[in-house]
Amino acid sequence: MGERGVSLYVHLPFCVSKCRYCDFNSWAWTGQDLDRHVDAVLLETRRRAADARPQTVFLGGGTPSLLPAPTLARLLDGLHETTGFRDSAVEVSMEANPESFDAETAAAAREHGVDRVSIGVQSLRQEVLDAYDRAHDPAQALAAFDRARRAGFTRINLDLIFAFPGQDPAAWELDLRRVLELGPEHLSCYELSFEPGTALTRLRDAGRFPEADDDLLRLRLFESTRLQCAAAGLRRYEVSNFARPGERCLHNLAYWRNLEYIGVGAGACSWRHRRRRRNLERPAAYEAAVFAGRDPLGEDEAPDARTAAFDCLMMGLRLEQEGVSLARVSRVAGADPRELWPEELDRLVAEGLLELESDRLRATPAGFVVLDSVLQRLLPGTPV
Repeated sequence: MGERGVSLYVHLPFCVSKCRYCDFNSWAWTGQDLDRHVDAVLLETRRRAADARPQTVFLGGGTPSLLPAPTLARLLDGLHETTGFRDSAVEVSMEANPESFDAETAAAAREHGVDRVSIGVQSLRQEVLDAYDRAHDPAQALAAFDRARRAGFTRINLDLIFAFPGQDPAAWELDLRRVLELGPEHLSCYELSFEPGTALTRLRDAGRFPEADDDLLRLRLFESTRLQCAAAGLRRYEVSNFARPGERCLHNLAYWRNLEYIGVGAGACSWRHRRRRRNLERPAAYEAAVFAGRDPLGEDEAPDARTAAFDCLMMGLRLEQEGVSLARVSRVAGADPRELWPEELDRLVAEGLLELESDRLRATPAGFVVLDSVLQRLLPGTPV
């Protein structure tokens, strides 16, 4: 990917239902006009990303696979007409959920430009799926993978969540083995988190959904996941992501490297020309603004050098082998972290939590497992 290239993120906000743990800008589909919403997305794209020639494209949500196959095809064709992505992108990814990823949708995605699909499996245990309010069952998850292969996808990611309260490590390892036996090119394994404002967090606060608070258990699950994936040929390259050689998610790498991207759709974020923006989140408000000829802007800011540099470290240190290019941080933020945090970076290196090799700053194995604590010490405004 080019250092000065741009990526395109397309947000489709509707889902069959809202999962309890989800803090993304997603909304339960209750009959909203999906074709009208796609019209709004394409209109915004024409205004904000004409001839963008993106190097990566990602359709996320929400649930992009919820779109009927003809609507999905129309969206992809319209995106190409405006941005030329089929001629420029080295990767085009789409998120899909098992309950809506039927054969027609898979075929439409593949035929109209998507070459990588990410399927939200989350668990192969029905009781866990029920607790998360997922709309599919384990059999549908396995069938979705098969449909992706039959549609011609040679790059498939599967999403999983671990650290369910009371989770038996042996049960997690068994489920992980079953998923790895399918042969995905990429795996995302996220620790269950209780994000502010989610239904799951409200249940926890009410004492109805206990949080797994055993740090040793979390560490065991984290490490056993790495070992099991490595044995199957998938190397961890980011905190929660594992890939076969040559199969890392390039679009997410653009985020982690703080390359520029344009986000279109309700609640979509952008980072370009040292400015961050977020669109209006409510789909109806977003549509109304676009169709009225207004910019659907919700928030816009130009972060100061310290904040921008921290964002670069927060994202880049997640890359286990690659780490952060300090030259890139200086270019993106306009300041060198070694000048912003001279004492604290020296201390983190002396404590064996970070290592600096020429231009590269990385978390050590010891620092990687406590990365949140490392970053806490660099937060803008934190006393040194």
